[in-house]
Amino acid sequence: MASVNFLIRSSKQNDVFTARLQYFQDEALTFIEAKTEIYVFSPSEVLENPMLNGKKFWIKYKKYKGTDLHIKNIIVRTLNDQDNLRKYILNKFEAANFYDQDPTKNKVPSEVPTKFWLQSIIKEYYNNLKKREDVAALADTPLEILWHFDNYIKLKGKRLADRTILKLKDTKKILKEFEDFQSSIKGYDVKYCVNDVNPDFQFELEKYLSENKFYSHNTIAKTIKILRTICIYSRTYGIVLDARFDLVKLAYEETDVVYLSFSELEKIKNKEMPKRLEDARDWLYISCFLGQRISDFMKFNSKMIRKENDDYFIDFIQEKTNKKIALLLHPAVIEILNKRNMQFPTFMLDQEYNEQIKEVCQIAELTEKIEGSILTEVKENIWRNVKGIYPKWQLIGSHIGRKSYCTNFYSKIPTSLILEVSGHSEERTLLAYIGKKDNTNAKMIKNYYSNIDITKD
Repeated sequence: MASVNFLIRSSKQNDVFTARLQYFQDEALTFIEAKTEIYVFSPSEVLENPMLNGKKFWIKYKKYKGTDLHIKNIIVRTLNDQDNLRKYILNKFEAANFYDQDPTKNKVPSEVPTKFWLQSIIKEYYNNLKKREDVAALADTPLEILWHFDNYIKLKGKRLADRTILKLKDTKKILKEFEDFQSSIKGYDVKYCVNDVNPDFQFELEKYLSENKFYSHNTIAKTIKILRTICIYSRTYGIVLDARFDLVKLAYEETDVVYLSFSELEKIKNKEMPKRLEDARDWLYISCFLGQRISDFMKFNSKMIRKENDDYFIDFIQEKTNKKIALLLHPAVIEILNKRNMQFPTFMLDQEYNEQIKEVCQIAELTEKIEGSILTEVKENIWRNVKGIYPKWQLIGSHIGRKSYCTNFYSKIPTSLILEVSGHSEERTLLAYIGKKDNTNAKMIKNYYSNIDITKD
């Protein structure tokens, strides 16, 4: 009869057990061996305590009859691991029709087990074991929304831009505050789970964000969009979401796009400015021909400029998208740089820049009243963007350069080239950004209409 024993064959203090399969061949007892993944002390245990010696421990205690629970637990754990693997090997041995050549059986084996066969069986055993452990781990995955936010950031972190991670953390904070608010109402600790997210949940969340946090419609829509992303990702753990989850969504409201037209940019460029505002004025002007976010263009300097024939380029990696860009500088940018001995304006912090370009536009007499949003203190120490009718200069911010570039050049140069400069992933996103409708099909219909003779069938 075949049997399996386990030995520590290595001279190392903490190596794995070797499995020895014994069976009869040519009326003689023979064996084959292969290494297992069974340790007396696991590598992590040895890492924590390098003084552990599994080989010495096993020799001394493998037949332990004492009462020390710590020693007994180690022995029982090891013997259980061995017994489970032993049963697996023997079952596979029997299924493979390997007959012991015991004279009393009078059977001839169809083939003889080899060391490679034993190694493959042991590998198969551990593969199956790890798969079962993974399935069990998935089944034990927490359901709490906040856990899934942390998990998403951990797993996706290296592929996410810093600003995206910041948005995720901000949304997690909002949902934690919502849980605390609900806890104060209900009188017990509320912990929302991903499978709690349904239209009823959305209604309560929207009400809280609107009435208690004073958030705008689009900020609420963004919060729900990010929440949906986290819930959808949780499905990869085998979690079943609420049957009505797909109804949880909120469309963005169309917003008024504030940008600087070419004629307004000319006014800004030619208007006399106090010396303290010259850097802000020049940054504002050239940003409208660079099409980049402030996080990118404010880092530009003369050392980054590359000349090819009569053209000037800047090579850089967009911070948000991590996309490599070879940006051709518009002649309007070169004009300003020539005025400054090919030097970019001085670096400015976001807040300082935002404040100064408002002054620049006020001096340039951009006083037309238009609809937009301004950061306003709606409650003590609570600031929110409030829609209203304001002088245009009050609505100017650091985003205006990229917005103006995309708006001014849209339909004047191929959209694919605007996408290349601005870093938008697709035309649909660009159109939403500048408040335009996709009228490509309408233009095609017009072309067809013009070529159809309606006087004939």
